[in-house]
Amino acid sequence: MIDGLHIDSERIDADFVRIGADDWKRALTHRFYPPAHGVMTRQPSFRDILLYLVRLGKAAFTDPQMAFQGQSGPGKRLDVSYLLGLNWGLQESIHEQLASRSHLTDASKVRRAAEEAGAEKSIGELEAERVALESQLSAKKKELDSFNLREDYRDLEKRLGGIDRELHDAINENFSDGRLRDFYQESASDVPEADSARPIAILQEAGAIFKDETLRKLSEVASFHEQVYRNRKEFLKAEVTRLTQAIRARDAKIDALSLEKQQLLTVLRTSGAIDTLIALQRTHTDLNARYQVLLSQIDDRKSIDRRADELTAAIARDRTLLKQDLEDRRQQVDEVRALFAEYTRELYGRPGRLGVDVGSNGYSFSFTIDRQGSDGVDQMVVFCFDLTVASVWAKRGKGFPVLMHDSSLFADVDPRQHAKALKLAAENSAKYGFQYICCLNVGTVPKDHLGEFSIEPYVRLRLHDVGPDGRLLGKQLPPREKSAA
Repeated sequence: MIDGLHIDSERIDADFVRIGADDWKRALTHRFYPPAHGVMTRQPSFRDILLYLVRLGKAAFTDPQMAFQGQSGPGKRLDVSYLLGLNWGLQESIHEQLASRSHLTDASKVRRAAEEAGAEKSIGELEAERVALESQLSAKKKELDSFNLREDYRDLEKRLGGIDRELHDAINENFSDGRLRDFYQESASDVPEADSARPIAILQEAGAIFKDETLRKLSEVASFHEQVYRNRKEFLKAEVTRLTQAIRARDAKIDALSLEKQQLLTVLRTSGAIDTLIALQRTHTDLNARYQVLLSQIDDRKSIDRRADELTAAIARDRTLLKQDLEDRRQQVDEVRALFAEYTRELYGRPGRLGVDVGSNGYSFSFTIDRQGSDGVDQMVVFCFDLTVASVWAKRGKGFPVLMHDSSLFADVDPRQHAKALKLAAENSAKYGFQYICCLNVGTVPKDHLGEFSIEPYVRLRLHDVGPDGRLLGKQLPPREKSAA
């Protein structure tokens, strides 16, 4: 446990413990740059800030805002605003909103390209499809609401089929009996009147001579035939009557069956079976699912536009707040500006300008020193900025009280400004209570311009390459292996 921060540690002896690298970074951040109370956004860590206090690489000495090569613009703005005591939390909020809006803008561009290529429907086309689906859903809903479910629906269907068969049979039988009745009626009207003497007269005219007993028998035959004809006529009449009555009975049956069929059809039209209802519900469900997906697509499209507008408004609002906040912090910012102006005046005779403004991306910073034909001015801008930051934090008793510069910072600097910078660092580190560490090559020390200022009392370590004893850690480290291409 370190100042309330839980750290996993492994004890080495009575005086030392071993902790992991991540825990070590957390502990340093907690110790020197503790999170601000109530601020939810990410603030720079000890490692982020240390890269400004101990700059690495030549690129870090060309721009006060850049701590390392390839550092992002938002990262630089956030770190510098934190170093200068500005509203870095609001700056981070603007960064997040700008990133979100950029993603939405990219997504909108891709979508518009897809719409123009015909691979994706526009909002207008989706809205037209929505209206069509709403009409279908409304019609299907009415059909469902008016659906009358009958448990005997199948029985009614079977009865309807039976009625159709009975009607078919009755109509066919009527047709057959009607034709037979017409035939009987026609046959009955064609039966001749029977004449018992006609056969005998025909034979006599032919010259036939009959005995008396023979003529009697012929008359009997003629009478027989006459009776047969009479019986046939009566039979046909009776058959016609029977068929007529059967047809009339069937007509009555057909009328009754037709009425029953009409009633059943009415019931079936206004009713349905459970599987019909299920099929109807399934169709309605499928339509509704398509409708909901369509609504979601339309809402997603519109929400992107709304979100972009909201982000634009929020960014503008935060920029306004940032401007007001900058105005409220004028005294604090002026203190930083004054120190930067003082240090640059000591080096070049004219005060430099540290500008803090609010632009489209939040804070914007500018650093200006009148060159007057001197070399290495850019490096001295970095020097003055670093010295200003270290002085301000030390003056307030906060942060890591160390500032370290490598000899690369003074490589192209005029010896006069080099000497002035060393004296300025010595004076102000002592004044404000922070440690200034500078690595210098013996051959580059501007001895001729130091005047009465002696650098010897400030030398704490001399390094050389004669042997391991002259190394920083007291031993020769193996060269770093280059990674394979």
